[in-house]
Amino acid sequence: MLTREEVLKIAKLARLTLTEDEIVFYQKQLTRVLGHIEDLNQVQTSKEAFVQHVPSDAIPFREDRAQPFPNHEGLMGNAPAVENGCFLLPTIVEHS
Repeated sequence: MLTREEVLKIAKLARLTLTEDEIVFYQKQLTRVLGHIEDLNQVQTSKEAFVQHVPSDAIPFREDRAQPFPNHEGLMGNAPAVENGCFLLPTIVEHS
């Protein structure tokens, strides 16, 4: 089972503040998720199970090129802050 400290560390990384009840809840839930992942890691698969070629009737990807957004002003109207025609976002990485 995940420890209380591990749950608090995950919450800090996610910038969450948890109540005592939430800590206990997420401790159980995250432990279950990790248990399911461990179960999946135990499944035996062979290399032959993976697709090793692209089917001849596969749809090709479109050319990857930049295209202007059709309603740029409308999009920017949803932004909390704009600078030089771009979304202005707060810094989320702290410098130490």
